Amino acid sequence: MKKDYFKNLPDADNWRQTSENNIPPTDDVEFIKYRLDQVGDTSAFIDERKQQPSYPKVERVSVQPQKWNERFKAKSKLGINVMALIRRFIMFALIVTQTYYGTVYLSSLLPYQSWQKINFMANWDINPELAIYSIIPYIIQGFIIGLFAILFCWISIGFWTSIMGLILAVIRKDRYTIPIPQNPAEHINPNHRTALVMPICNEDVARVFAGLQATYQSLAETGHASCCDFYILSDTNDPDLYVNELKAWTQFNAQKQDDGCNIYYRHRKRRVKRKSGNIDDFCRRWGHLYEYMMILDADSIMTGDCILKMIAMMEITPKAGILQSPPKSVRMTTLYGRIQQFANQIYSDIFCSGTHFWQLSEAQYWGHNAMIRLKPFIEHCILSPIQKRKGPIHILSHDLVEATLMRRAGYGVWIAYNINGSYEELPGNMIEDLKRDNRWCMGNLINLRLIFKSGIKLTHRVMFITSGMAYISSLLWLVFLIFSTLLLLVFNISEPQYFFQSNQFYPTWPRWNEQLAIQLLSTTMVLLFAPKFFSYGIIIARTGAKDVGGIFKLTLSILIEMLWSMILAPIRMIFHSKFVLKAWLGSKIQWKSPSRNDDALTWGESFYFCWPLSLLGIVWLAIIIWLNPQFTYWYIAILIPLTISPLVIRVSGLSSLGMKAKKAGLFLTPEETHPAKAVRLTGEYLVQTRAAFVEHGFVMALVDPVYNALACALSTSRHLPNSKNQQKRAELIEHYQQVDLEKISQEQQLMILEDPIILSALHRHIWLQQEKYDNLFTLWQNERQQ
Repeated sequence: MKKDYFKNLPDADNWRQTSENNIPPTDDVEFIKYRLDQVGDTSAFIDERKQQPSYPKVERVSVQPQKWNERFKAKSKLGINVMALIRRFIMFALIVTQTYYGTVYLSSLLPYQSWQKINFMANWDINPELAIYSIIPYIIQGFIIGLFAILFCWISIGFWTSIMGLILAVIRKDRYTIPIPQNPAEHINPNHRTALVMPICNEDVARVFAGLQATYQSLAETGHASCCDFYILSDTNDPDLYVNELKAWTQFNAQKQDDGCNIYYRHRKRRVKRKSGNIDDFCRRWGHLYEYMMILDADSIMTGDCILKMIAMMEITPKAGILQSPPKSVRMTTLYGRIQQFANQIYSDIFCSGTHFWQLSEAQYWGHNAMIRLKPFIEHCILSPIQKRKGPIHILSHDLVEATLMRRAGYGVWIAYNINGSYEELPGNMIEDLKRDNRWCMGNLINLRLIFKSGIKLTHRVMFITSGMAYISSLLWLVFLIFSTLLLLVFNISEPQYFFQSNQFYPTWPRWNEQLAIQLLSTTMVLLFAPKFFSYGIIIARTGAKDVGGIFKLTLSILIEMLWSMILAPIRMIFHSKFVLKAWLGSKIQWKSPSRNDDALTWGESFYFCWPLSLLGIVWLAIIIWLNPQFTYWYIAILIPLTISPLVIRVSGLSSLGMKAKKAGLFLTPEETHPAKAVRLTGEYLVQTRAAFVEHGFVMALVDPVYNALACALSTSRHLPNSKNQQKRAELIEHYQQVDLEKISQEQQLMILEDPIILSALHRHIWLQQEKYDNLFTLWQNERQQ
């Protein structure tokens, strides 16, 4: 039995009567608009092009990418920030002093202390083999001392950054920052408009539009939404997701208020340079229309008050190029996600404050939830690949590079460390988190190639190093542990040498001073965990921990989080070391959007990713026990987590445990007990957008009259008719009429969706040949019933 084309279109009697034998009419303008009216507004429909415009008229401006090999000539000389120099010198002095004493302390407790007594050349003349054998322990110790100095310096940076953050938290102000206006609307020039730009690529459509609607609603409630426009910049190449994006955007526009704030959508066909290329394309097409641009991630949520304050802060500081807000993590449900969310909200304040303390106007930009001044960004921050003999190397972690170029051009890059209303979400399990780290690691190591480029400020050169060290430090830690094990091997297996000189009367005994080692380990632990206790003290002093479940629950949560971080640290060490080695060996990665769902990992997935770590932990632990069981407890905190890593990753990815912890009052955050309205609205809108999502978006565009009209009206392939492209289209239409449309490749599906003539012709053909496409109609009916 043939299906009635008009059955699911309300008030379609007129079209049914005028159609021939209940066949879909030709795609004239009125019929396309009639179908579009079912889901949105067609007042802007362009009849001549049969197109529903989804973005402003394109007026491209010239954009000049960065030329890395040319010497940079500053238009104006930057003044010296004396306070920044003083703060950085204090930080540098404290870090170097602490590292020096820590390294000297380690040198004094290692077992071999007779380096000055060894006369290698004299021993070589007597017995070359013995001469080499005598210095092997000292070479190993030398590597241990050098690696320790680097790693101790690394944790000292974090410690002293938190100290500076603690000072700012206590005094609660810093005269050397951009002030937050109490009434931001008074400072906003109505002619200076802001574009809130969200680049997306194969993201969770329901979550993207739920967050956007919540952000828009919060902005609309301020009464100043007219100073902003939203842009959804899609690089999606999944046809099912693409169709859902079109539907979600249309419904969003149909529901929003007419308040002067526009919601635009642009789907890019030439997906070059990933996210940075997506933003570059926006700047080229529409950047000249706006004074500022706020970059949003696919999981970003911003309050309207925060957006207005950041615009006002840029207005009162004309030389501010980038203003970064500190996003707080929200809406996590898995145990892993909730612990990471807790750590982010509880500890991030002093680290953001401390980072601001020494960076000031030469801060870092994190790629999202940040306000950017568009004119200097377009002129100075458009990126090009790094040219090498083996070919161009594309910059992956573009955010720090853009901040570097903005500062080089004479504009400040600031962290608004004391502003609220900026939110994001985190990966729900450790595997997804590590996949993200793999991408960031590759990008940060590529950025090291820019350290010595012309005109870059010293602070940002240091940031290139520290961003690389975020991952290289794991490899250094692993190498440190390997050399420590080798030293244990030499100490326990080789025959000790007591006499190093021919006239030496008393032997020199190798010794291991365990008490000094425990003291050094304790000092290191203090440096690592002191920032957590600083945050603990600040929360209790300010609110009595009322917003986080009370003092007892907060204390217990912090202790569990500290233990949890110790368990995860060795697992991260191995994975990060692997990422660094793969990057140095030239391995390529697939830059996919991270999964933002809290889906639980299976046991199979956990073992697949972690069985090498378990094997390594078991073998390494067995070696330590065989060499000297007394040293086992020095390694057990590292090797046991490696051994049980599949269990750790599997259990921590469970939402059930995360919700039980929440019910017990553990890992509560202020944004959870008293959530911002925008965060609450995101959850409410997510229910609606999830219900509107269709799994088979491509099939719906082929079969469903409304979805087909939507895809045809918003498609972008609208070349002027000529015999060549008409012939090509006719050949493609004939080809696709002979194949199983459900089984063609995603590239072919996307090509069909982007061409309104082909898509419309296939839609009509399918309804004329219903028996042939019974599988498509079955999927269509199932989607409509859900």
